[in-house]
Formats: sequence, structure tokens, C-alpha cells
Amino acid sequence: MAKRKRRRHAKAQALTPGQWVIFALTGLALVLGLAVSLAEGEGLPSWESIFSRVGLEAQPLPAEGLAAAANAVHFIDVGQGDATLLQSGGEYCLVDAGEPDSEDALLAYLRGMGVSRLKLLVMSHPHADHIGSMAAVLQEFPVDEVLLPDFDKAPYPTTATFERVMQLILDKGIPAVTAAPGQRFALGNGAVQVLDAGVETENYNDLSQVLHFEAGGLSVLLTGDGEKAVEKAALGAGGLPHVQVFKAAHHGSNTSNTEDFLWAVRPRYVVVSCGANNSYGHPHKEPVARFAALGAQVLRTDENGSVVLAEEENGLRLYTARTPEGGSTGGEQEAA
Repeated sequence: MAKRKRRRHAKAQALTPGQWVIFALTGLALVLGLAVSLAEGEGLPSWESIFSRVGLEAQPLPAEGLAAAANAVHFIDVGQGDATLLQSGGEYCLVDAGEPDSEDALLAYLRGMGVSRLKLLVMSHPHADHIGSMAAVLQEFPVDEVLLPDFDKAPYPTTATFERVMQLILDKGIPAVTAAPGQRFALGNGAVQVLDAGVETENYNDLSQVLHFEAGGLSVLLTGDGEKAVEKAALGAGGLPHVQVFKAAHHGSNTSNTEDFLWAVRPRYVVVSCGANNSYGHPHKEPVARFAALGAQVLRTDENGSVVLAEEENGLRLYTARTPEGGSTGGEQEAA
């Protein structure tokens, strides 16, 4: 009798073929996660970071652009600067416009992606690597509205680049709005919302808005060059969402991208906009380690060229202009 009971117990504990597969895959994920974390000097990883390490496979950036109705975020390769295009339902918002010498590349990218009009143009803050080609954008495309930083929080800018942009906005009669928390700008099937609008500062980086773009199943957070003070203020205000995509603040600088802020928003994909071999050393190794600890897939315009994350029928899809090894994937060069 005792022997029969033991047999029944052993049979009840036996794993089915499907369970063996799950067991094996779980073990493999754990081993790989541990190996990567230890190799990168991170110590023991969390279960969450282990199972989020599997990223999206990059596809060639389409030369003819995405479908107009798509929900997408484009991180445009403008060297050591920022230019982010938000797309939904055939409408477009451009956040920043790169360096002065990125003008041709930026305009060619926008035209190549089918942009003929901007519903919203955003100046995160008035540094030249964010507004350098903004005057050219204003000359090239009709713009319905401009969102500006709150200049009451800092000394008013006086650079020639900034003054030219502001004069064009005035000359063209484009409505301009000063950023304030709670503002919402409709864009196609979604909206761009201002979660925070910078802090009192002598440092123009800290005028940067905290912007949340959400359309369909795509959720993106942009913080310009906002440094630790901006992130602290946004955390204090509360209501930060968990997002799929985060543009690394200040080109991946250690002045930003604090651990508390990153864990509050928990992005699955982090995109660093920076120039190849830039003199600032962006992205810095400390934020890169924090991105890895989150288990986020990291993409860089200095390595991947322009990066696009688009919501499609089967979920999120990743497009890049080139491979990290330097080979073109075809799309961006044709568009340019």
C-alpha cells in the first residue's frame, strides 16, 4: 500500500512536456540575466529587469515614411542635439530642432517622413543644440502653434539664434503659448501633456518641460535637458506615468537621469540623442548603468542613426537608420 501511494505521488509531481519547456526557458532567462548583470558589474538583478531584457529587433527605417495614421515617436539624428518628432493620426509635433549645422538633415528627414505641416512646435529650452535649426523649420513648414519655456523663471535669452526664432514666430503670426503644468495639446489620436514646466534657474537646461505624449498604446516621456532639479520637481508634483519610451535627459548626462526618476517612470526603451565621439562623453556611464538596471533596451542616435518606435497592429515596432556597426539600413539615406 505504501509503495502504491508513493507511485501515485510521483506521478502527480511529474512535469508535462509543456511545463518542462517553461521550466527550461525560465532557467535560461535567469542564467542569462545573471551573466549579463555580473559582467556589467551591476550585481544581482531583479526579476523584473531579467525578463525585460529581451528587446525589439530593429527594422530598416522606411524611406517613404510610416503610414500617416500611425502612432510613432521619431528621434531624429541631428548630431549632438535634440529633435523629436511625435506622430499620430496624420498630425505632427516637433520637439526641438537640433544644431545649426543639422538644418539640411532635419528638413530632409521631415520631408521624407511625409510631414507637410506641424500642429505643434516645442522649444524645450533656448540652447543652440535644441533650437539651432528651428528658424529653418519655421521657414519650411506651416506651424499651427508654438510651445515655449517659461522665460519668467530665468534671465531672458539674448543669443542671435534665439532672437531669430522668436522674430519669425512674431512675423508669421503663429500663436505662442508659455508652458504650464496641466496643459494638453491634442495630436491625432492622442495628446501631448505638460506635466511640469521647469524651475527657477540660471541654467537654461532647467527650463525644460516634462512632456508626456500618449496615443493609442504608445506612451513617451520627454524632459529636454532637464537636470536633477527638474526631475526632483516633477517627482514632487506627483502623477508621473509609467511609460514605454523615455528620451534620456540631457543626452544621457549624469546631471540628469536620476535613479528615483527613472524608477518612477520605468521605461522599457531609452533613446539617447547624442553625436558620435562627442566631447562631452555622452552618454555618461552612470546613467547607462541605471538604464541597464531597469532592464531597458537602450538605443543611441550616434550608433543607430535616427530611431523610430511605432505602434502597429502587433504591438510596438522599432526602426533604425543604421546598425550599431555603422552599416546603413537604407531608409534615412534615401530620405536625405
